[in-house]
Amino acid sequence: MKVSRKQQKAETRKRLMDAVAAELASGRSFDTLSLREVAKLAGIAPTSFYRHFHDMEGLGLALIEEQGKTLLTLMHRVREQTSEGKSLIRTSVETLFDYIFANQGLSRMIMQESMSRQSAFHVAAEKLLVTMSKDLSDFLVWDAKKRGVPLGYPRLAANSTVAILFTTGIALLDMPAEDRDRHIEAAIIKVRMIMRGSEAMGQG
Repeated sequence: MKVSRKQQKAETRKRLMDAVAAELASGRSFDTLSLREVAKLAGIAPTSFYRHFHDMEGLGLALIEEQGKTLLTLMHRVREQTSEGKSLIRTSVETLFDYIFANQGLSRMIMQESMSRQSAFHVAAEKLLVTMSKDLSDFLVWDAKKRGVPLGYPRLAANSTVAILFTTGIALLDMPAEDRDRHIEAAIIKVRMIMRGSEAMGQG
């Protein structure tokens, strides 16, 4: 079957993004990657790179945006599929950490860039975390209304939850595998405390 030019362009763009993701996963930092190197890894000529991204910064921004979309989709799926009786908090936390472990390079890049005021990617990384927080806040309000439970400061609860989970997730990457479980359990307890506190404050 003949592949359209639009589809070819989309596939090449994906190869470029995948090439960078693979290098980040191997331990490389984004600022050590050159346009020429990435183009070679993707199997295209350096001049062809510009058909897909203005520069390496544009590629990095696209990676962060794509990561955000994937995370939102993942969290929505967890909320939709988690059956009653199974802890939504536990499932959400474990799913997020599994994703961070599976995408270590990109996840580390996002957290590092969100904390670096000098980075060109700071705004994009911070925007991703803000979007995750707002999405969680909207869900908390909807879920509380559905259960008939008052909720206080849902946005603050969501902000605190996202901050704890991402900072814990990145810290876990540098820990021995055998030490991770207790830190994951601690993160789950912290999130439960935040949610219960939010409900308690909603009662006056």
